[in-house]
Amino acid sequence: MYFDNTGLAVVGQPENPGLVGMEEDYVQTHCILADGGDRFGVSALTFDKQEELLWMGNQGGHVTSYIAPGFSKYTSFQIHATEEVRQILTLDDGILVLTASTLRYQIRRGIPVYTHTSQNMNEMQCILQMSPSRFLLGSHREKLIDFNLSVGKETVVTEVGEGCVMLRPHSRFICAGNPLGRIDLRDPNSLNVEHSIDTHTGSLSDFDVQGNLLVTCGFSNRHNAMAVDRFLMVYDLRMLRAVSPMQTVIDPFFLKFVPSISSRLAVVSVIGQIQLLDTIALAEPKLCLFQMENPGALCLTFDISSSSQIMACGDNAGHIHAFSSSNSSVSVINTYSRPCEMPDTPTVYPSFSIDDYNTPLSIIPMPIVPPEIPLASDWPLHLTQRVYRKPVGIDPEIISTMKMQGPIGYAPNPKTSRRNQVPYDFGQNGYSHNMSHINRSPKHNEDNSNFIAIPKRYRKVDVKYNKMGTDDFQFDHYNKTGFSGLEATLPNSYCNGMLQVLYFIEPLRAVLLSHSCTKEFCLSCELGFLFHMLSTSSQNQPCQPGNFLRAFRTVPEASALSLILSDLHPDAKQKMELSALIQSWNRFILHQMHVELIETKKKNEDRKVSRKPFIYKETDFPSISGEKIKEKKTAADIDAKLEDEKREDISEISQLFGTKQLQLNCCLKCNNEVRKESFLLACNLVYPSFPSGQDEWSFCDILKRSLCPKQTTPAWCENCSKFSPTSQSRVLQSLPSILSINTGLHNVQHKQFWQTQMDKVVAKVSNLDVNNRASTPTAVLGSSKPCRYGDHCSRPGCRFRHSFDNAVPVPPSKNPYCSNNWLPHKVQLVLKEDELEITKIESDKEEVSASEDIHNMKKYELSAVVCYINDQSTSEKRNLVALIRVPDSYFKDRDKESDQTWYLFNDFSISPVSSHEATWFSLDWKIPCVLFYTCNDGVGNTPEVKQKLLRDVLLEDTSLAVTGGSRGISFSPLQDNEILKPGDLVAMDAEFVTLNQEEAEIRSDGKMSTIKPSQMSVARITCIRGSGQLEYTPFIDDYISTQEQVVDYLTKFSGIKPGDLDANFSSKHLTTLKSTYKKLRYLIDIGVIFVGHGLKNDFRVINLVVPPEQIVDTVQLFHLPHHRMVSLRFLAWHFLGMKIQSETHDSIEDARAALQLYKKYKQLEEQKKVGDALAELYETGKLLNWKVPED
Repeated sequence: MYFDNTGLAVVGQPENPGLVGMEEDYVQTHCILADGGDRFGVSALTFDKQEELLWMGNQGGHVTSYIAPGFSKYTSFQIHATEEVRQILTLDDGILVLTASTLRYQIRRGIPVYTHTSQNMNEMQCILQMSPSRFLLGSHREKLIDFNLSVGKETVVTEVGEGCVMLRPHSRFICAGNPLGRIDLRDPNSLNVEHSIDTHTGSLSDFDVQGNLLVTCGFSNRHNAMAVDRFLMVYDLRMLRAVSPMQTVIDPFFLKFVPSISSRLAVVSVIGQIQLLDTIALAEPKLCLFQMENPGALCLTFDISSSSQIMACGDNAGHIHAFSSSNSSVSVINTYSRPCEMPDTPTVYPSFSIDDYNTPLSIIPMPIVPPEIPLASDWPLHLTQRVYRKPVGIDPEIISTMKMQGPIGYAPNPKTSRRNQVPYDFGQNGYSHNMSHINRSPKHNEDNSNFIAIPKRYRKVDVKYNKMGTDDFQFDHYNKTGFSGLEATLPNSYCNGMLQVLYFIEPLRAVLLSHSCTKEFCLSCELGFLFHMLSTSSQNQPCQPGNFLRAFRTVPEASALSLILSDLHPDAKQKMELSALIQSWNRFILHQMHVELIETKKKNEDRKVSRKPFIYKETDFPSISGEKIKEKKTAADIDAKLEDEKREDISEISQLFGTKQLQLNCCLKCNNEVRKESFLLACNLVYPSFPSGQDEWSFCDILKRSLCPKQTTPAWCENCSKFSPTSQSRVLQSLPSILSINTGLHNVQHKQFWQTQMDKVVAKVSNLDVNNRASTPTAVLGSSKPCRYGDHCSRPGCRFRHSFDNAVPVPPSKNPYCSNNWLPHKVQLVLKEDELEITKIESDKEEVSASEDIHNMKKYELSAVVCYINDQSTSEKRNLVALIRVPDSYFKDRDKESDQTWYLFNDFSISPVSSHEATWFSLDWKIPCVLFYTCNDGVGNTPEVKQKLLRDVLLEDTSLAVTGGSRGISFSPLQDNEILKPGDLVAMDAEFVTLNQEEAEIRSDGKMSTIKPSQMSVARITCIRGSGQLEYTPFIDDYISTQEQVVDYLTKFSGIKPGDLDANFSSKHLTTLKSTYKKLRYLIDIGVIFVGHGLKNDFRVINLVVPPEQIVDTVQLFHLPHHRMVSLRFLAWHFLGMKIQSETHDSIEDARAALQLYKKYKQLEEQKKVGDALAELYETGKLLNWKVPED
């Protein structure tokens, strides 16, 4: 049987099989009797969008799924006892099944999630998915229900008049068809009717939408009766008008566009005939017809798979007819489907003979039986006897070292086995043969004879990270002095101790706080910014030297000196000596500050010099006039020019640290002498070579030979024109105010010399064995755990933490190495007739004789010592600390302890120490690297700090972007009439990028532990006006240029894209970090109030300290104690009705939202409704799982 060109069925073979045929399109491959098909017809069919499943619902409320391509049964369950299934919708996690009065949500395995019913659910007919959680439900009644699946509630119920029995999606509208033949085009958000289309005069049976084409089928009124309309009505939704209808050869009842072919349409009649039509005119039109093989049955439902390879029809006889594409060997429902979750296969245990003694019985698991039921393998009680296993004997070493306190014995752990593990060596009758053969862990096999007890205050402190970063870390446990420490999480933070030393040099701090220049990476400027942070930060809270280290990494000289650890090879990092590294850093930073201050000084002088107008004089151009004029210069002119050149090379650094010296190089053959003046900023100690005629040396002797060295070495002689033995010496001409000394103890011979001299000093005053030199003052191995006895603990050497741990440790009176030091606290330098004399000052009562020249005599007192802590347990624990004598001026705003001026700075851990500890060294772990001696007379007049941050820093600066120009400016700078005053509101937000990813490890309990946090860099800073005519208008919107490699732009959270921070490609307003930093510093100094969301972290990464009274953080305003923090996106949606951060974050949008939230909070505060508003906020957040609804 086949269909001819008119659509009539003809018995026999077709005349031309190439024109029409079932083989070329779809062939019926399966006819399945559905569950309950003997009683109920199939009322709903749906192909799964995620898995290879076909879902069926019948008129008896039963749902069954079948797996393609064989269509074997997968799951089967009952939805409703009596009502038929109207529609099935597949979701990612399950399916939605609609009956006349219920909506059931089930997972694919058949387990119900919940059932929704309400008084509005009556005669339901169709369902349409609008978003992952939003669905529209239509019925024969006059109500259209907007249902939210995430909360399980009906959000909106809309009156629709005659009912809504069909819903189809469109990009602009929701197409809703009613039984009377009209299709309403509704707005997706408001559900209001935008347009209406009258399709058929009788009734509407089905319609579908593809692109902008809407096709309908239905019934027409003919002679007062309903007749099937053989024409498909076609409408163009762009012009909202009808186009030419399409004629069919069957009576259309269902229609659906073929998913993979946008121009093909499948039309189904009630008796199961299927015709494929093309919506576009073909050059050779082709009629394609086929029919389901179940004569007499009526088609009730129809669907096509997303791959267009399978069609399915359901009839009233309970059968499912599946048609597969004849062009594919194996038809699939979806092009890419996830595998179905199949049931677990029952475990089949192998069988073995009862006399098989080689097969272990353990391959068959034990059955779960009640305890009262005996097993066949249980021995009878009269044949068993209960005995106890004999415990392992106690290690003889423990017994020999045990001390009894009443009935309890205490002994140190010999560490022969791991903690809480008792190994058993089963010998005869279960007894252990020999305890000496117990395997030890690799950690305990190491030789512990070289163990060194390092005090807790000197050891490197590891910061514990969690999901909140370092916010939950209790820094105040490690610092109760009132001073601010420095975090050590960033690369190259080994210099933290030296930074603290420079900060506590009062004249240097004043110079750097007053310094300001336009150079992008100026270490002097960054040090001034860092010192400002340390002086204004909250007590006991650490600062982060991120901006200084960022500029430090860009200095070529630092990289050339191998001071940038991140640039070194991992093997080179392991071999790097921190003691030598910090001494090189000391020389580098003094020279770098000296050069930068001179450059700034020259630039400022050049600006002040006014250019004179050009006047032509023939005497100035003798070559033009033909005259030769011989210039005559007197000796006074030459000396004046040399003095000007010397004056240009003098900076505040050379005035503080510079030792003016005269270098003399004299050739021993021709006696030609060359003199050269220079400044020595850092002195390197020169130790005598072994053997030497002198055995005992004082520190003053070593310092003298280091400041005025004399040596003979081959050097080039201009007079002899060859290398000749040359006597080289240095003669001091002036003394510095601050003496910076590098000890050079990274050399083993120099360290041995220092140790020998310390032993000789101690041997003079006592008969102590020199082997006792490593005893450590208060060498208590501390712990972070609190002591169970608290402050009432009286145990000597308790390892646990107490509140009095930060007290000044008392040096042991029996250790002469603490009270008799080779390094003096005070020295006196006298310069007489180019001869230097250095003596140790034993007490303050010593006075200088009147015959001495007071101007060439200075008293120095030890002010700081930077030490290398050599923790031999692991290289990662080695660190640098600084012992600093804090000047009295730094205690103005802090409580000073009585007669306490020495403090130990170990990154963010700061503790007071005694003055003896500053000069006590145990060279096996505490090695002095850099010494600072300060002349109190020279630094008494501290220069005044001049704040140079003026309003000019807020003026519009030039963008660094080559292609940006004015296109990248998204802000309006402050006008001359806009003057910010203390208390004015400024909304701020910042975006960041990642320079180094977070380093984490998996602990033994399976949880992630952060070893090193990610390194962030600010990429965009926005400030918005909080009042005035231009309220909510940004006056700062700077993108920060970076020269470092960015590993993650965090575009989803920052809105920063690759190229935005590159001056060669950026179209934004690109500036330097220093320029924007000055703008924020100016705003802080004038006292504006910053409003934002999460400003604490923003200012921390930017390296700014803002007084708490100048910060209004919406995170804290809308927060209930002991509850979670609320995101800005959820707050803006809840209180302002705004949806922000939809795709990416925008700092302008976020700052505006934070400002509006603050004003909303002030409004609630005036109405005294803050508590109610917060309660409602958290209730709504829990209900929505803190996610903003999509619609």
